Amino acid sequence: MTEESLQRLQQWVASFEGGTFEGPPPLSDDEREKLRSVGLVLWHSRKHSQKIMLHAYAALFGIPAFIREAHRRQPGRFSTDILFHAVQNTASNMWQAFYFDFDEHDRAIPRTTTPLTGVLNVLHGPQPIPNTSPRPRISDLAMAFFAFQIIRAVEHLAHQRGIHDEALFEHHYRHLATLVQRSGYRFPNDRRQAEALALEVDAQLAKGDPECVACWRNLLRVAQRLGIPLSEGQLASFLLPHERRYFEAAMLARSSSPAPLALQCAAEDG
Repeated sequence: MTEESLQRLQQWVASFEGGTFEGPPPLSDDEREKLRSVGLVLWHSRKHSQKIMLHAYAALFGIPAFIREAHRRQPGRFSTDILFHAVQNTASNMWQAFYFDFDEHDRAIPRTTTPLTGVLNVLHGPQPIPNTSPRPRISDLAMAFFAFQIIRAVEHLAHQRGIHDEALFEHHYRHLATLVQRSGYRFPNDRRQAEALALEVDAQLAKGDPECVACWRNLLRVAQRLGIPLSEGQLASFLLPHERRYFEAAMLARSSSPAPLALQCAAEDG
């Protein structure tokens, strides 16, 4: 059933916009300034940006098929050490995608361009990055799911800060959708399609799996290493319904015995 579900979901994603690599979109100075304003509100600090990515990865880790896909591309992809750097690098590239950076004192400073390598690092893009060895391409399905979890995490944490600006969220969604599409992946312009896909992935592909548990544990270790307070309950409140149920059973149930760590997620960098 999982293989059939994967094929059906992949066919659905194939109907979305994008799929052709075009690089970052050309923008006017005014458009860049508006995007910078959006980014400064929603990705407003290093720690907050990293917290967004921790939530997005938690949702990704609820889907065993996506974990296995990542490990086929890079064994040990979600070990604690690799994940520690992935969270930092992805957060950094995301705020750069909104045309700002942070200086050595964590003060926001404007950028005039979105580096092509930065966009590709965020999206694990299909095109080779200059002066680096090529890496296998993430599937359109996994990318569409993960990109929308980033968007969900941005809004989830914004709501906790008292931000409920739907126009702001829509501007943010449209920009990230464009970046995903122009990096050669399929992603819907219609947010309702992204929401429906995420719920269907959760319903069809979320499973209770030791690999998921190992990755979730690594994620909490990474949060601690980054100095970001993050509890199991906070992550559970963000997760989609089916993966939340598996997460709570494995990570919150006091009476449950710890699941054995799976080799791929448990592996440390050599």
